[in-house]
Amino acid sequence: MSKEFIDFFGQVLAITFGVIAGGLLLFRVLWPKIESYILKLNALNQNKLFTREMQQMRFAAYERLLLLTHRIEPQQLMLRNHQEGLPVTTFVNALVGEVQAEYQHNLAQQLYVSDVAWTYISDLKDNTIKLLQNGKKELSGNAGLDQYIAVVLNHIKSLDENPYHAVQVLLKKELNG
Repeated sequence: MSKEFIDFFGQVLAITFGVIAGGLLLFRVLWPKIESYILKLNALNQNKLFTREMQQMRFAAYERLLLLTHRIEPQQLMLRNHQEGLPVTTFVNALVGEVQAEYQHNLAQQLYVSDVAWTYISDLKDNTIKLLQNGKKELSGNAGLDQYIAVVLNHIKSLDENPYHAVQVLLKKELNG
């Protein structure tokens, strides 16, 4: 081998070693910044994913509470539970039990809605139970199921604003606002 070839090979080796050493040094200096950027990017993506999931849960909660207000509306309750010849006391107990069950089933939704919305839902449940129980108190001793239904529905009709529809409007405004 000629001396020129050995010198050339030595220079190539020295340049290659210098490039590799410089690259490693540059990597060592820049890696913390790159790693920090990657971590921030991952945190941002996770935050977006969390926000999207929370938004979906919030929408689902409002949807379930809208359904709850519909299901505990006295007319809907009485349609689902009406049985000819059923004693009024048994009928009222079944209605009250269903209202309480619906409320308990949706209790966790308060995590995803405003305190105002949950207060309206809770008050609506309490007022529905009172309405159903007070409707029975207004009857004479031998009144039947049809008279009870009429008393409850007439009370709802006598109100200036249907509370079930009012709560539904509030929930929709909160969700869209």
